[in-house]
Amino acid sequence: MDVLIVLVFISIVFVGGAILLFVVSLNRRDFEHAERLSLLPLTDPSGETSRADDQPCAGAQDQAESLRARDQS
Repeated sequence: MDVLIVLVFISIVFVGGAILLFVVSLNRRDFEHAERLSLLPLTDPSGETSRADDQPCAGAQDQAESLRARDQS
């Protein structure tokens, strides 16, 4: 029975440590940085924005045409 009490205590310490590290990473806003980096390749380099129901912005169309022309030559 003594081993069971020790295991429960160690488990509570691990869970408390995990919660503490999670709160620290939330305060540092680490998750927002990773989300911004993952969405970075989807941004238009010309700075123009388009809504989801609109056609792609002109900068994206020009870039796609230049890539097609480069692939054909």
